[in-house]
Amino acid sequence: MPLGNRDELPTLVYTVHETAAILKVTEKTIYRLVDRELLKASNALRHLRITRKSLEEFLAKTSGEVGHE
Repeated sequence: MPLGNRDELPTLVYTVHETAAILKVTEKTIYRLVDRELLKASNALRHLRITRKSLEEFLAKTSGEVGHE
């Protein structure tokens, strides 16, 4: 059974670069979040990867924390 067009598959993991683009921060910030264990990551094949679930959990935990005045 062929998988078809790659564009049809959901994105399950993101690179540091992709994660930084999604959050509109620098790659250095992503590494800091991972080091501080605020964002979970996997070292798959010697490259840091952030799962979609981890990113969603991070956003859920941190949403609403900024802007409370």
